[in-house]
Amino acid sequence: MTTEQRAVAAKKAVMLGCEKLLQRDLMLLAIGAHEQAICHRLAVYFEPFSALNVDCEYNRQRVHPKSIRGGRIKPDILIHKRIDNRFNIMVLEAKARAATSARDEQKLEAMLAIRGMYRYALGVYLHVENKRSRILKTGQVKLSLRWHGSDDVCEMVRHVADPILHEIAGQLD
Repeated sequence: MTTEQRAVAAKKAVMLGCEKLLQRDLMLLAIGAHEQAICHRLAVYFEPFSALNVDCEYNRQRVHPKSIRGGRIKPDILIHKRIDNRFNIMVLEAKARAATSARDEQKLEAMLAIRGMYRYALGVYLHVENKRSRILKTGQVKLSLRWHGSDDVCEMVRHVADPILHEIAGQLD
């Protein structure tokens, strides 16, 4: 399988993984869990679609720390083969509540650069809209996916059940 074919397969894995996340872990999303908890569950859902490693917060380039512009980085989720750059397939940066930051943009640029050190084939931005006030207002959790280099956004929305909404409404800020 070529790197391009792996990137297409990784894109499919991302879509299917996000669907599973919404189906199986809607409460985790609705209660405002941190992006690390969300990324862990999402990585679990990616694993069946890849013969490669799926890692969260993986900070190694072979045996050395990953870095860009002198600063160390820990991408949120990677699909790759540890210690082998020929299989750097997908890098995902996620944000829960907040918008994608300039630093996330820089990380993906560096991770995807063709002449760069890492050369991942696919970059993904995931935004999880799980802010309590928004969920109470809309009754929904929304995931937004954007592929690096594209302005196209894929949105996935799920309705939050009334018992969960009542539980959230009772929380203090």
